[in-house]
Amino acid sequence: MTAEFRVLDGRYQLRYQIGHGAMGQVWHCYDLELERHVALKTIHGARLSSGSRSAEEHTFRERFRREARLIARLDHPGIPAVYDARLGPDVANPYIVMELVPGEDLERVLRGGRRFSVTEAVHVAARISEVLAHLHSEGVVHRDLKPANVMVTGQADVKVIDLGVAAMPGAAQVRLTEAGQLLGTFTYMSPEQFDAPSLVTEHSDLYALGCMLYELLAGEPPFTGPPMALMRGHCDRAPKPLGDRCPNIDPALDQLVMECLAKPPGRRPASAHALRQRLGHVLSGHAATGQRSAAPTPVSDRTPDPVPASGPAVTLPAVKAAHALALYENGQLEEALSDYLSLAEERTSAGDDVSAADCRSKAAHCLMRLDRVEQALRAFSALIAHLVPSRPSDDLLLLDAQLQVALLLERSGQSQRALSALAHLYPTLLDVLGSEAPPTAAAHNALVRIRRTG
Repeated sequence: MTAEFRVLDGRYQLRYQIGHGAMGQVWHCYDLELERHVALKTIHGARLSSGSRSAEEHTFRERFRREARLIARLDHPGIPAVYDARLGPDVANPYIVMELVPGEDLERVLRGGRRFSVTEAVHVAARISEVLAHLHSEGVVHRDLKPANVMVTGQADVKVIDLGVAAMPGAAQVRLTEAGQLLGTFTYMSPEQFDAPSLVTEHSDLYALGCMLYELLAGEPPFTGPPMALMRGHCDRAPKPLGDRCPNIDPALDQLVMECLAKPPGRRPASAHALRQRLGHVLSGHAATGQRSAAPTPVSDRTPDPVPASGPAVTLPAVKAAHALALYENGQLEEALSDYLSLAEERTSAGDDVSAADCRSKAAHCLMRLDRVEQALRAFSALIAHLVPSRPSDDLLLLDAQLQVALLLERSGQSQRALSALAHLYPTLLDVLGSEAPPTAAAHNALVRIRRTG
């Protein structure tokens, strides 16, 4: 017996959720028509009203449509390609089908405690600046550049994702934000985004990239704390020089990062292209002098993970995760299972409980696809027991584990236990994900099956 997957429009087989945000969700899908793996982005069911269309829903739909059309017109290897979309006002569940990017987002990599070498950090920033240069040449400002919106791929490259709040300064377009509405993430927002959100320019993206490069090198962003403290920091305080936090930092790199973090936009690098050139000079200087690519030594109480002097890119957790995902996609489930179990142990040892739990979930999914029902049931049940004390009841990983346990109970002939679990879970799925989301639909279908068969 194989796992049952919902098929959207008779073509896109929804496998599992790989990301979510305030507006939507991203699913790993299989395109049955072209026989390839893709990513499918949808709007949260809770954002779509069941009755007459609200003004808020109209805004979400228009923003979603604009994001799809914007990405579709961009042609750059650092931006996922758009393959298909359903966006019409009468479409019950709008979606965008995009290139599936293997790897992990930079936020997860950083959260796992990984320290970047100078060469790695500058390489990542240089590739992001190339993508920004393309966006800006097309008149687009990302406006929410942050580690969670940068994917580190299995080839140690990057792709910039999520243009849902991108702006096109100077273009004739319908306003999709309220006057004075703050868009972005406080940790990486430029001063002008707090002062005049409607007047952001490409220099706002350079500030965000400066915050990210600072974090890659120093181990933490230039400003931390609650939202008000972050706002005051970005608007009124000078960041602590990188040289103070990392005494062995290249002075030219220190100066460049500080320029990116300048309060007045005009004092930042002239453009993303100019920033890319200067980052290239830093990399060339390191190569010419034979400088080792060791991680800078931070002035803090935290001891970073050791980074090998050679081949730093292959030490990124993203590469291992991408390899495991590739094995999973190719149906090499035993090998993927082994990789995910190994990754879970490594990340538990490193104190990264979030990533470890995600790996345990993927390992359990491998067991389920291998039809090792009892083992999968034990794996998901153990994951639930681990997650319940520390996560809210609407946590997506927890909900997925609870759903899989219920479905596995049904498959193993324990219908009454499955019915009890689903009756408890279904209202939560409705409230959190909406009635049309694949997990909610799967729970509903299972309830119907069990009740019909008794």
